[in-house]
Amino acid sequence: MMLIFGLMLLLQTAACLDRFCRFDQSDHCYTALGDKLNLQMVLDASEYDLKILSVVFVLVWCFQLMVMLGLLGAFHIYMRHTSVELLSVSETQSDSLLLDFREMMLIFGLMLLLQTAASPIGSLEVSSSCSSNQTSVFCSSEGDQIFYSWTLNGKILEQGPMFGNSSIDLDEGTDGNISCSVKNHVSHAQKTIRLKPCPVVSVVFVLVWCFQLMVLLGLLGAFHIYMRHTSGLDRFCRFDQTDPCYAALGHKLNLLMVLDARKYDLKIIKRINNTQDDPVCRVKNGRMRMSECDLYNNRPEVTVINGTLIINRVIRADSGNYTLTLADSDGTETSGDLQVIVEAPIGSVEVSINCSSSGVMRVFCSSEGDQLLYSWTLNGDPLMDGNSSIDLDEGTDGNIICSVKNHVSHTQKTIRLKPCPGPTPAAVTSSLTSTSTQTSDYGLDQFCRFGQTDPCYAALGHKLNLLMVLNASKYDLKIIKRKNNTKDDPVCRVKNGRMRMSECDLYNNRPNVTVINGTLIINRVIRADSGNYTLTLSDSNGTETSRDLQVIVEAPIGSVEVSSSCFSNQTSVFCSSEGDQIFYSWTLNGKILEQGPMFGNSSIDLDEKTDGNIICSMKNHVSHKQKTIRLKPCPAAYLIALGCAALILILLFITVCYVYKKKQLKSTPAAAGDMELIYSDVSFKKKDEKKNTESLPAADVEYGAVRPQTKKEE
Repeated sequence: MMLIFGLMLLLQTAACLDRFCRFDQSDHCYTALGDKLNLQMVLDASEYDLKILSVVFVLVWCFQLMVMLGLLGAFHIYMRHTSVELLSVSETQSDSLLLDFREMMLIFGLMLLLQTAASPIGSLEVSSSCSSNQTSVFCSSEGDQIFYSWTLNGKILEQGPMFGNSSIDLDEGTDGNISCSVKNHVSHAQKTIRLKPCPVVSVVFVLVWCFQLMVLLGLLGAFHIYMRHTSGLDRFCRFDQTDPCYAALGHKLNLLMVLDARKYDLKIIKRINNTQDDPVCRVKNGRMRMSECDLYNNRPEVTVINGTLIINRVIRADSGNYTLTLADSDGTETSGDLQVIVEAPIGSVEVSINCSSSGVMRVFCSSEGDQLLYSWTLNGDPLMDGNSSIDLDEGTDGNIICSVKNHVSHTQKTIRLKPCPGPTPAAVTSSLTSTSTQTSDYGLDQFCRFGQTDPCYAALGHKLNLLMVLNASKYDLKIIKRKNNTKDDPVCRVKNGRMRMSECDLYNNRPNVTVINGTLIINRVIRADSGNYTLTLSDSNGTETSRDLQVIVEAPIGSVEVSSSCFSNQTSVFCSSEGDQIFYSWTLNGKILEQGPMFGNSSIDLDEKTDGNIICSMKNHVSHKQKTIRLKPCPAAYLIALGCAALILILLFITVCYVYKKKQLKSTPAAAGDMELIYSDVSFKKKDEKKNTESLPAADVEYGAVRPQTKKEE
């Protein structure tokens, strides 16, 4: 009676969840938690004395249930052997109920083994979301012993027992009604939602939209956008890994020691000399004991959280070989080793172009960081890896990418390449040849960096830019010109980005040498600037790194002179210029005839009938010039002979004419007789004129010749 009374109080709820069972049924009796349960014992209870027995766990379950619901707080449970009596504080002991022993044991066993209570299905929630290339649908509900099933457009997709929540992944283009059905032994529920295909969103559109949104918010003054290219530089390693652990200088390093540090006494040793004096740090109860941690002394940024050693700001001194020793409560020790290598992450990448050689465009790439690896890509095609500079054809046009990476970071920069400037022709014409000159003094300013593998060629009398470091204010710099590799070699020190002239005997009395933004600029290179240099960088932690560079000074190409002459059966062309380490090449009508190093002047012999444009090109490591002349076939030899014969005949004719005329003048006879020719001044006077009359003007004087004539003889 007491059991029935308690069950009636505990299980009264909705009529649809009321359950009906009987003591002799073979199946389990499932009851809805919080609802009514009807247990049929016998049809006529008046004919029997009934006694209901249970084992300890049933009594405990009943006690917990009664206490939880607080319905029968006055009951006291008394357990003795395998029988139970339910006593009430407010009532006397009830009358004993007897039942046949075998029938009682059968009913008792069935009740113990088969009586089960289950919570009914609660509210059912179904939701969906679109992720990468798929639609995910989620279903959740409350209740015990839940079985779920997914149905799409009437077709069962998946079913089974449900633990917690259920989800199913579908194609992003799925369209239709999807149902989530949930049931247990006492109740059943389902919910249907409409699925539509996920919207197709262009990544470019999303990026443009986000950018426009950020700009708009920035104009309103509500947001400040901070972008940092070094995201993801925090590193994660563990002590038993076989590969080295690379850490980014100045960033976070997470070293997993053990999942639960409270179970072990940990000891971290940095193996320097493999002696007992090597620095140690002890961790106990998951905490670092600073009094026993000379390894990370005075470094508050180093902590231990959940068995992970966290260095929030890595320094150079963190490089090295470490051993972690774990001692458990039994005194058993295990150890693991780890090598940590600290690298400076990639800084900003700088790319520059120099047109300095015949038919060659040289592209330079530079950046800060340790263990740099370079790679080049032109218009999407990989070119060459490993070098910080690359030589291309002078007509190259397109986008070139310089990618720089090391073990902890990666950065790249893209620039647009355009063909090197073309020739500036200057024509000079003559009766035999026409010439044009092309020069390429463009790009005589040279760009180099400390640490490059190739020599740095500088143009004599021009500017040289030597990149030392991108941010010189972070380092104390020292430039040494290695002559004898002794302490007496000339030195120049740079501090806070400025050259200290009092400590710069290397560039003493040279005001044209300056340091700007970490670049050493020599505005006018001299011969003495050639040599081998070493740059030493010291940071605030006292760590030093060094880089070498070889500088070679060359005089650029001077003016190019080309001339031609015709000899017996050939045309000889001569080329001359000034400069150091000159290489020449001859090109006739676009075809290379000859090339090589030039010592003094260069000449080439061609056939006398050669016709076309011949180019003499001169180049060295810092400049390039060329000159073009027009060659015409040499005149034929018989024409020369005819010309000479005609000239001789003309000269002979002139000579004969002269001699003949001279002889003719000498043979002309004198006037008849040997009469003397007398000249007189004759004037006329009038009678009435005075004696002192003036003579006539000289212009009116007339001369006459008077010859006496004798009579002819009879």
